[in-house]
Amino acid sequence: MPSILRLLTVAALAAVLAACGQTKPDAGPAQCAVTPEPVVVERRVYVTIPAALTRTEAVPEGPIAQCFDVAAQRRAVIERLNGRAEQVRAIQGTEVKP
Repeated sequence: MPSILRLLTVAALAAVLAACGQTKPDAGPAQCAVTPEPVVVERRVYVTIPAALTRTEAVPEGPIAQCFDVAAQRRAVIERLNGRAEQVRAIQGTEVKP
């Protein structure tokens, strides 16, 4: 394409684009398609569980000769863990105090 034709094409496009910016449509006042309404959002805040209630316990082990002693120790561990679970259940679901 000759350079003069390219120059005329660019000038014509510039004139057309400059002319388009001058016309503005007649718009009325701004309108909303939907009227806004306030919405209540429920935010849940969970109570933290103390670290003392979530710590792990060592499982007692021993030889067969000490079977009854080990069983008693394991029962004590289970009872302590059940007590902690009961405390967690008492805390769970309560409201957070600021």
